[in-house]
Amino acid sequence: MIHKLRGKCANEGFDLCDPIHTQWYNDLIEEEGHVAKGTLQKIPSPPSISDVNTDGEDLHYNAVLIGNSKSIWPKFIAWLSSRCEKRLLELANNGTISRSRDEILNQVLNDSPFDTFVTETLSKVFHLCCSAQKGIELASYDFFWSNGVHRKVDLDNRKEGDEELSVHNQNGDADYHCYVSNKERSSFLVSMQRVAKVTGKYWHDDEGTKLCVHPQFGTWKAFRAVVVFHKKIKAEKSAEPPLVEIIPKAPMLCPCPVAAEEIQKAKQVMAYALKMASSDRGGGDEDDEKTENLTYDDSPGKMDLCTYLHNSVTSGSDWSNVSPTMRPWIQLRDCISVGRDEYKYCDNQLLYHYTKDKEILRRELKLLL
Repeated sequence: MIHKLRGKCANEGFDLCDPIHTQWYNDLIEEEGHVAKGTLQKIPSPPSISDVNTDGEDLHYNAVLIGNSKSIWPKFIAWLSSRCEKRLLELANNGTISRSRDEILNQVLNDSPFDTFVTETLSKVFHLCCSAQKGIELASYDFFWSNGVHRKVDLDNRKEGDEELSVHNQNGDADYHCYVSNKERSSFLVSMQRVAKVTGKYWHDDEGTKLCVHPQFGTWKAFRAVVVFHKKIKAEKSAEPPLVEIIPKAPMLCPCPVAAEEIQKAKQVMAYALKMASSDRGGGDEDDEKTENLTYDDSPGKMDLCTYLHNSVTSGSDWSNVSPTMRPWIQLRDCISVGRDEYKYCDNQLLYHYTKDKEILRRELKLLL
């Protein structure tokens, strides 16, 4: 299944798909004290799936971490262009084309287009890969999205009040149905950086950038979701003892691929970013001494800062319009040279991910529509 998932995800721009066992993550956050403090919760740890990698390696996992490099941007822009064209065609067929093209663009761009692209695309990919997987019978799977939303998908097991989703083949016929439990739509924050760390594929820079660094892509990647699989439970004969789940051994942690001087530079940029954020929230000169040695984890208003970085919309159609508060957060990624020359995001992708300025998307679409 992992081979199929990787191929389907990569075709849609999500070229990072790493299998994990959720117990590795649960053990880590417990060791770090987050469970006791209530800052993070454990995620489900269902029985493992036994699979084989493309190189013949035996795999035992119960979840995957999905992410992307710069490859997602052209896929997203193509999807967005198609969405606009479809909307224009619908209006033309309904005889309501009197609305201007700019009005249609604004309507599409005001609808959280990137988040919609991620959730719609990955939902379809997993529907296709998980509904009829030979040799692996799944009952359901959980999406833990990077924005803190949790959604459970049941396969062919509808309950009252569930939302029905259909997946179609190339002929337009419904291949199967699955059901999204409305009761399972909830908020559940998963630390994507820690999930990445336990895959053994990423080094977590907890001193400088606070980002995970990939030996190939460097900091030029992002995590979108953890998806946890639940196999169908087979009824055991009463005379047979229940099977004991064996948790696979966690892989070795990824060694640090970053030079010490780059980590030190990132620490300086981080300190400046925190100082600017503190000033933006009303701090003055009297706070300079306090913020000089401030770290990300103990910064005041940490949740407000996270909201600002991940959910706010600011000006940023080009570098000259980026606010002084946001600029150092963007520059943090550039402190690490690994992968920078080959995998750095283009300006439009980089600026949009941080500022969510719709003018960037409007400029991209004008080249296509």
